[in-house]
Amino acid sequence: MRRLAALLTLLVLALPAPAALAQSQTPNNPFGPLPEPAPAPVETATPEPTETAQAQEDTDRRLLFAIGGVLVVLFVVIARFITRDARHALGETAGQDQRRDQGPHRHVRQSKAKARARTKAQRRARRRQRR
Repeated sequence: MRRLAALLTLLVLALPAPAALAQSQTPNNPFGPLPEPAPAPVETATPEPTETAQAQEDTDRRLLFAIGGVLVVLFVVIARFITRDARHALGETAGQDQRRDQGPHRHVRQSKAKARARTKAQRRARRRQRR
């Protein structure tokens, strides 16, 4: 049994060997010797920026700041217009608190008021009995 297992193990390990040999004989072998390096490129001098390029850069920066300033002013004007229009649309009742007895809160408030009234009546009755 051990011999059979050893034989099968060797057979399984020997199967990829021909494929590995075939790969090593191809001209584009990744494990072969490295190709000779290409000659180093000749360095070229970098052109120095002219005065017009520097002036153009300054103009571009000023233009960007001007556009940013205009946008900020535009946003402030739009915000003021929206808030003014909203205040105008609300009318006279804008700052006044409306009673919450209207709507779904009415029943809750009424039941609380009844409970408070009962509690006050009980307190008055207890005070009368103490005297």
